[in-house]
Amino acid sequence: MKFASLLVFLALSLPSFVTSAADDSIENMTALMSQKLSDMKVLNEAIVRGGLRVRLCQYCHGKDGNSKKEGVPNLAEQNPVYLLTQFEYFRTDKRKNKVMNELAKNLTQDERVNVALYYASQKVIVSDEKKNLNSVSYQAGGKIYKNICANCHGAKGYGEQNLPRIAGQKTTFLSETLTAYKTGKKVRPDSPMVAISAALSDEDIASVATFVGFMN
Repeated sequence: MKFASLLVFLALSLPSFVTSAADDSIENMTALMSQKLSDMKVLNEAIVRGGLRVRLCQYCHGKDGNSKKEGVPNLAEQNPVYLLTQFEYFRTDKRKNKVMNELAKNLTQDERVNVALYYASQKVIVSDEKKNLNSVSYQAGGKIYKNICANCHGAKGYGEQNLPRIAGQKTTFLSETLTAYKTGKKVRPDSPMVAISAALSDEDIASVATFVGFMN
């Protein structure tokens, strides 16, 4: 989902109750985001402030949200509610990553919302290596995506609020993430990705990662 369309969808669907500065719940964060989305001037200011706050993030995820490392995810065009939720998981140590756990704890709730909106507003850069589009791996990945992944992530890979956009994501990151789910190294027992990845062969994972990496 493109950013302009996403803004309209989120503005209509996110909660709008009054937030409390002392409440770091996901519900409070999404309500704060909803407030910013309802006023274009406030939204633009939030995006600018978010861009100023990503100084540390950019070393891995890139200033514009396009990752500088193959094993690190792109954040550009990512669903802002999903980003916000992941911030909270890192802040509360539900997700484990030493760098992200510390960074999330050092961001105020307002900064977390601004950063999420900033990265969501950036454009993901998809590889232009068109020669891979006719490969056997790419074609096989397309079939796997249509039969398994599209149910949650959508036909175009844009996801929705609490489901990540995976279109144009780093192929290496996708492969490593699916493999981690498959082997149990990514401990999220409540995630449907555990069972889904377990049913995929290593070849399947490589194929679907290749296909998704070229989606836009």
